[in-house]
Amino acid sequence: MEYPTCRHIKTNGLQCHAPALTGGDYCYFHNRLHVRHAQFRPNDISRPYFTAGRDLELCALEDREAVQFALSVVINALATNRIDTKRATALLYGLQLASSNAVRLNNAPETPDVVRAVESSNDGLDLAEPGAIMEVFTRLELEQGS
Repeated sequence: MEYPTCRHIKTNGLQCHAPALTGGDYCYFHNRLHVRHAQFRPNDISRPYFTAGRDLELCALEDREAVQFALSVVINALATNRIDTKRATALLYGLQLASSNAVRLNNAPETPDVVRAVESSNDGLDLAEPGAIMEVFTRLELEQGS
């Protein structure tokens, strides 16, 4: 049996390999992640109200690489005086918690899995190109050598 794969691209360049929801671009986890984080992404309506230094765009903290990327954003904002020390301290503490939670994750990229081409969604997010197929075998098919 074949299923289309999730088109989410992780911070480290890997495409998620979970089966996509029927008729959708994402697996269950990434579909929920994008829906819940949509309110935090600037859009055409909210961008004029986006204040540099006060509002930081951080990606979803789904893996160690994403935590490292967010850490870099916060440290650079602090170093350039675009964010106050008290707020940076709170953000850095949150990133420390996220980092300790991500210690056991193993998301080392392997060359065949790295996304090489993307297209944009209607929300302006990068998607892996369609067409990746995942083959799933039932236990009976595996026992029969299919």
